[in-house]
Amino acid sequence: MKRSALLITLMNSVALTVGVAPAFAQGAAAGASSDGMFDDIVVTAQRREERLVDVPISVSAIGEQRLENAGVTTVTNIGTVVPNIQINETVGNSWSPLISIRGLSPAGDTSLGRDQPVGIYIDGVPVSKSTGAAFDTVDLQRVEVLRGPQGTLYGKNTIGGAVNLVTRKPSGEFGGQASAGVGNYNSYTQKLSVDLPAIEGGFGAIKMKFGVSGRQTEGFFDNTGPSRKHFGEQDQFAARADIVWEPTDNLSIAYAYDITDNDGTGVMLALSAPGLISPTSPVPALRALYPLIANSIHTDRPDEIGTDATGRSDFSVSGHAITAEYDAGTTGIGDITLKSITAWRDLKTRSNSDFDGTVYDLLRFTLNNDYDQFTQELQVIGTSEDFRYTIGAFYMRDNYSVYNPRWSLRFGADNRYDLSDRGAHNKSIAGYGQFTWSPSSLDNRLSLTGGLRWTKETKRVRNLFFSYNAYAVNPADPLSGVFVRDANGNPITISGGPASGALPSGNGPGPYDLMPLENKKSWSRLTPEASISFQIQPDFNVYGRFATGFKSGGFNDTAATNDAFDTAFDPEKLTSFELGTKGIFADGRLSLNLAVYHSIYKDFQAGVFVPTLITTNIINACQRRSKSRPFGGVKPGHGVTCRGEWREGVAR
Repeated sequence: MKRSALLITLMNSVALTVGVAPAFAQGAAAGASSDGMFDDIVVTAQRREERLVDVPISVSAIGEQRLENAGVTTVTNIGTVVPNIQINETVGNSWSPLISIRGLSPAGDTSLGRDQPVGIYIDGVPVSKSTGAAFDTVDLQRVEVLRGPQGTLYGKNTIGGAVNLVTRKPSGEFGGQASAGVGNYNSYTQKLSVDLPAIEGGFGAIKMKFGVSGRQTEGFFDNTGPSRKHFGEQDQFAARADIVWEPTDNLSIAYAYDITDNDGTGVMLALSAPGLISPTSPVPALRALYPLIANSIHTDRPDEIGTDATGRSDFSVSGHAITAEYDAGTTGIGDITLKSITAWRDLKTRSNSDFDGTVYDLLRFTLNNDYDQFTQELQVIGTSEDFRYTIGAFYMRDNYSVYNPRWSLRFGADNRYDLSDRGAHNKSIAGYGQFTWSPSSLDNRLSLTGGLRWTKETKRVRNLFFSYNAYAVNPADPLSGVFVRDANGNPITISGGPASGALPSGNGPGPYDLMPLENKKSWSRLTPEASISFQIQPDFNVYGRFATGFKSGGFNDTAATNDAFDTAFDPEKLTSFELGTKGIFADGRLSLNLAVYHSIYKDFQAGVFVPTLITTNIINACQRRSKSRPFGGVKPGHGVTCRGEWREGVAR
């Protein structure tokens, strides 16, 4: 099916500067000087350094100083300084940010089996899952937010856009910075970064930089229940190390390590209405339960929540990256740079959540995630008098396992216990190229760009799900007993069972064992792009862009029925047409950006909530229309920046 959206983006940045203004992008790599004018901003949105005004994409770039002034310490905070992007926490945990650009939000949940519409990249390395993406941003040089599909240069799962995190590299000179902060709710922040002098010799030069940060807060909600005192607590530590070896003037090999470790509690659910358990329910058992939950219903925004679960929400995420860059110099096809990015990332999370919003043990679950990924990317970046090009190849392998027991009170039985033990092994390969022709005969004012990416990915998933009632009083009920698989892998039900949870023997229709269901499927996609831009004046461009992207297909690995698990959903495809202008005026003190775009969706992935199983299944369905008119970026004077956004939307 298709979904269409006509969206209008207006980004108007005005700067009237007296004296010296803070730079939007800091440091040599960012190309920003100390005067902070708009024409100083250099970004790598197209995998090469370019002036922001010359990039035919809707991009916002936020530099180190502004990030520091705004108190941006994690990926979740980025939405406070960039218009037209929303980043929110997920209920029940503190590690899975929900990121939305141009109205494209995650379908369903942020579990490891679900892919998101917005990609996150740290120095070119994809952070492929939303789970674990709430890491601390130690030593950021700038943040680039790319709007619209980026399927050619960035690949899958960027139909809404991409967030580029660019870290500050070692300078080779001794220096450092330290900061600390205090806030309400007993909040404290600490940050320390040290640059060491370069070590030089016959082996070349070695530059090193190290940074650490910490963040603690008491939490925003008091707990009146028997578990932890507060919800929203955070005790987070992060560190980063960068080592760059330059054996020659034209070769650099950079190693980076980052880690974020967080102990805390997530955002808890609170009851705002009686729901199924009410004094007017036609079910006597539900009416009888109402007095138990009556005091837990909040008709306004609560600052106290009562729950029996600990609300534990701990995670640890780390990564290693090796980036090698070789400047081959001038060749017969222009100046050539060869680049390799090799990276490993892993994640562990542990949580315990209450989903009934009361102090009673009605509905809660544990979620333990383990994830690792390996990526390898090779690039050839070339520039000549009339041409610019980027050619690349990409490989990715990732694995995850999830242990997810759930408890719920079920009428007719005592304490239903569900267990979902699931996982996946995924692989993805891609090849891509982007070419730009900018004829010198026209003083390089005209640029015609075309690009294409081919991607193939394979997903192999497994899911072991069973439901157990300690004392099943209705053996005919298909939810009573334990779900297992027979010798052929077909689901069967064993009724009853002792309170210990041991499987009864001899009651099943033939041999049986706890055998997970497994499934496998591959998809391949082509994602082309094309653009034209014309430089009317040195700092005023107009452009048109055609771009495509897709969000990966997959399986409903959280499903508790055979049919739902076996039914794969297809990739969601997006085609976008965009017209825009970018201009810098008044000696760099005034910036005006305008973009109008129209997007067409195919096989839109919609989340369908399954209330009895506390999960969401994905299907390919529906049409939707929306409009957007964001406004951002007023810079009236030294050290002052105002940003706002107005958005209207209609969906169906």
